[in-house]
Amino acid sequence: MINTILLKLGTRLLKKVNFRRWATLEDLKFSFIEAVEDSSPNLPDLLENYISTALPFKVNLDKVFWEDEIISFYKIHDVTSTTKKIPLTVRKPHKESQKESWDYPGRLWFFYSSTIASAFGWSNEEIANLSVDDALAYIQEILTSQYLEREFVWSTTEIAYVYNKQSKKSTYTHLPKPYWMLPDMTSQSGRKVVPVPKNLLPIGQGINLNEI
Repeated sequence: MINTILLKLGTRLLKKVNFRRWATLEDLKFSFIEAVEDSSPNLPDLLENYISTALPFKVNLDKVFWEDEIISFYKIHDVTSTTKKIPLTVRKPHKESQKESWDYPGRLWFFYSSTIASAFGWSNEEIANLSVDDALAYIQEILTSQYLEREFVWSTTEIAYVYNKQSKKSTYTHLPKPYWMLPDMTSQSGRKVVPVPKNLLPIGQGINLNEI
């Protein structure tokens, strides 16, 4: 009972975390989610590792019911999640990307921090203490600049121009954009409204069904 009370107290005391702590928790969260999808036997250990890392003090989770741990997981996720709707983290790729062969636990922090450091020359301490929203916004801008540079180089090469035998002209093909730079098809602004051809429209005066 005392451990359950401590767990609930710990989740209530949670505050927004800095960038490095967020990256650490995100790695642990993704490991837990993968374990759920794969029905991994170490699922409870991964969940407890995530919760223990997030809590401000130590709690013996072996004495806590599984349901309470799951509730804590969602509460921790809510507190530590980003507040800005940054496409880099909000949108998802059409195909789930597989982990690279050189991937390792905790890589998210080192990937993000090295991206910011290489662009701005900031120290690890400066990057670690950034707010999560600011850090992710910086990273998206850095990746955008890198893409635009690659796109310019791409446009100067022959491979960017596909020759059409019928028209006997070369057509420029854009460098494929990453998923977070594509229009958001889940929003109304990202959806294209296809007009109905006139020959398919009903003849006569329309009726508003809401007024019937």
